[in-house]
Amino acid sequence: ENNMSFQTLTLEIDNHVATITLNRPEMMNAFSEQLIWEMGEATKTVKDDSQIRVLVITGEGRGFTAGADLSERDASWSDTKDALERGYYPFLKNIIDMPKPVIGSINGAAAGIGAAVAMACDLRIMAKEAYIMSVFSNIALVPDGGLSFLLTREIGYSRALEYAIEAKKISADECLNLGIANKVVELDHLKESTMEWAHHLSKRSPQALANTKKIMRQAVTQSYDEIFAEEAKIQQSIFSNEENLEGVTAFFEKREPNFK
Repeated sequence: ENNMSFQTLTLEIDNHVATITLNRPEMMNAFSEQLIWEMGEATKTVKDDSQIRVLVITGEGRGFTAGADLSERDASWSDTKDALERGYYPFLKNIIDMPKPVIGSINGAAAGIGAAVAMACDLRIMAKEAYIMSVFSNIALVPDGGLSFLLTREIGYSRALEYAIEAKKISADECLNLGIANKVVELDHLKESTMEWAHHLSKRSPQALANTKKIMRQAVTQSYDEIFAEEAKIQQSIFSNEENLEGVTAFFEKREPNFK
């Protein structure tokens, strides 16, 4: 089920797991305009396909992604704001909003807007040598792609500020300690470990995964009362439906549930 129409990435679907691999290894998977548009298309395809239950995003070669391709000269953006709002925002929003968990399989450097892509994912598994880095201050810029929000939210203001203004690498081990890497593995085992995790999650209740992601994403910016009400509303809408009944039946029959 491979979509061969992409030039700068690959989209593979295996059972209920999709994998998007950024594929400009000679440029450390830096974002050209082409890659930005193709990420928009690939993430929309995955978002809209209810058969896909988990998305993995990774990079080909040594890097996850080095960020924006600063060598590109002929892009159609009118300015930086245009590139961010018209280019990056739609695909980052697809990652954040899609009703299925997105695993960032961080095989190498995730720098600049690459750090924003890594942090937009719901879960992260990192190779030991991989790192996340907000490089922007090195060239007198601010974090973008929502990185200021995502990093601060995940590791707290003072730590996020320190890493951003000093443009320091956040190593895989540090990411694990800070709670932004769920797992750290040897690079040799990254693909295998990622797929094992993704296929494990793909067998769990899609409605539980989708709705928990939605509620917990909102929990960051909303109050206890709002989230309590949201949980109650969503619980009511899925309680005793087919998936819920299959889960309960499987529990009593001491078997693995089979979610259609």
